Amino acid sequence: MTRSAGAALALALLAAVVTPRRAAAQVAPPVARTPALPFQPPTVPLAGTAPPRAFPVPVQGARAVPPPRYVIEVLTFGPGDHPFTRFGHDAIRVLDRLAQTDVVYNFGTFSITPGLISDFLRGRLRYWLSVSSTGPALEEYRLENRSIEAQGLALSAGAAAELVRRLQENALPQNRAYKYDYFRDNCATRVRDALDGVTGGAVRAAAATPAAQTLRGQALRMAADDLPFYLALSIVLGPAADRPIDAWSEDFLPQMLQRTLRVTRLSDPPARALVANERVVFAAHRPLPRPAPPRWAGRFLAAGMAAGLMFFLLGALARRLVLARVLLGALLAITGGALGFLGSFLLGAWLFTPHAVVYRNQNVLLCAPFALALAVLGWGVAFGWAGAIRKAFFVTAAALGLAALAALIKPLAARQDNGALIAFALPLWLGLTGALAKLRTRAAPST
Repeated sequence: MTRSAGAALALALLAAVVTPRRAAAQVAPPVARTPALPFQPPTVPLAGTAPPRAFPVPVQGARAVPPPRYVIEVLTFGPGDHPFTRFGHDAIRVLDRLAQTDVVYNFGTFSITPGLISDFLRGRLRYWLSVSSTGPALEEYRLENRSIEAQGLALSAGAAAELVRRLQENALPQNRAYKYDYFRDNCATRVRDALDGVTGGAVRAAAATPAAQTLRGQALRMAADDLPFYLALSIVLGPAADRPIDAWSEDFLPQMLQRTLRVTRLSDPPARALVANERVVFAAHRPLPRPAPPRWAGRFLAAGMAAGLMFFLLGALARRLVLARVLLGALLAITGGALGFLGSFLLGAWLFTPHAVVYRNQNVLLCAPFALALAVLGWGVAFGWAGAIRKAFFVTAAALGLAALAALIKPLAARQDNGALIAFALPLWLGLTGALAKLRTRAAPST
């Protein structure tokens, strides 16, 4: 996903890559380039759903004007359960009355291979355009309990034919693969660009307005119901995700592209809206995405204060109780090791990967890379070794200093929406440092 923003949230998506169940709904069903017989009509009902409204294109009668050859629909699929599917999906449906084919062009196809994580980190993750029969493709999303909405397009006959030609050419084996970028080049932006190309820039013109959210805001509102994924995105996204953008950039999300298409106007005679009709093919039984990202700074502060107070009390008790000292050391090793790993990951992603969306990430000050040493020193604290306690104190004090620096430089540094993380990290590091300061005064002799 070049030195570009990665699936956005690019490195956060790595959390999903590490534990994939399967390629989920982003992977198209098996390719089927010829339709099943009998030929399906424009409306494809799914099992267990109410029959959708009749498609507005009339059936050709004895004296009626022949209907257009192509029926073009943009299919917008809602979020799923797996992190891979949290942001929805887009595809283009092409019904060809002359050839009697009904297929879906899906730009979100990829395969899980042993080198997937390495390719992702190096910005070489490959997706491709696949073609599949409409019926089985829609059924796959219904089984995932993901909503399916269709927007019928009022393209001219020439524009529709040109779109089909481009899609067919793009789907050829030598042309179908592309380098995936979560924010700039994904299943939604490919659909957007294809339609913009055959409408003379009408889609881009409609999207030349200020965005409702930043890239971070759009990503976090879609991930808010999956707390681990939400935290991963909050941590890995740097200031590049907080820059002002326009609606065109916001259309990396299928839901936002659906909105843009609704307001797109075609200038070729007769002037008209690009979207001629909309219908719900399948209504999923799940909550709608949030309209805005949650504001959880108060909750983060409360969690940080609770964790810091817990560590401080353990430090006070550890002077008299061996069990408290062992528990403090074990928790110190786990917490310090985890935060140190995150800091090292953020620093490595900044220095050694092409994902610009994680560059200059101020969260590296909250997750000090050198805190990795606590993964070892913590066990020395558990055994009451004076040398380990002293060294662990200096590590946590330095980490506290960096967290305070992150708060102090906010007015001066590039804008990054990480206030909630600062509110959590400051009292956490303060509690750890205070606990070790208390324990230091009564440490056992070093061994």
